[in-house]
Amino acid sequence: MESEDLHDADVLIRPARKNDMSAVASLIQELADFQNMPDGPKMNATDLQRDGFDTTPPAFLLLVAQKKTNNAIVGYALYFATYSTWEGRAMMLEDLYVKPALRKQGIGRRLFNAVAKEAALARCSRLDFHVLEWNEARSFYESIGAVNLTKTEQWCLYRLTGDAFQKAAS
Repeated sequence: MESEDLHDADVLIRPARKNDMSAVASLIQELADFQNMPDGPKMNATDLQRDGFDTTPPAFLLLVAQKKTNNAIVGYALYFATYSTWEGRAMMLEDLYVKPALRKQGIGRRLFNAVAKEAALARCSRLDFHVLEWNEARSFYESIGAVNLTKTEQWCLYRLTGDAFQKAAS
């Protein structure tokens, strides 16, 4: 039995519910702190409830890892559908986070695999995600066959925000 299987009985991976969003917002802040971007998150639980549960279609999908012993939300994976003009349907994994004390127990792998399964069920051709260069998780992703597009295809990730975004939109 693999080590991750030992923890299946203690942690449930399930679709998030609207009332989970306070816990998820806290985990998003923990992730931002881990990424050395404590002022990054601009979303709160109310925004997450609106965008994930009160909007049709929802702006994102979300799985949570919940401890069965105390019902605490200890991790999450936030993802959404995208489209590739080359390959058709695709899925984007925006965030995957597990509380530090529970890492290396297979919870992150289970969350990742659950998102991959959702992408496959949606007939997606691929699952895309970003990982900070210094994040140790890169070795996990590479070990399961993920390809670093910055190295292999020289794709550069760009972002337009703030005044530049407003100027382009006007």
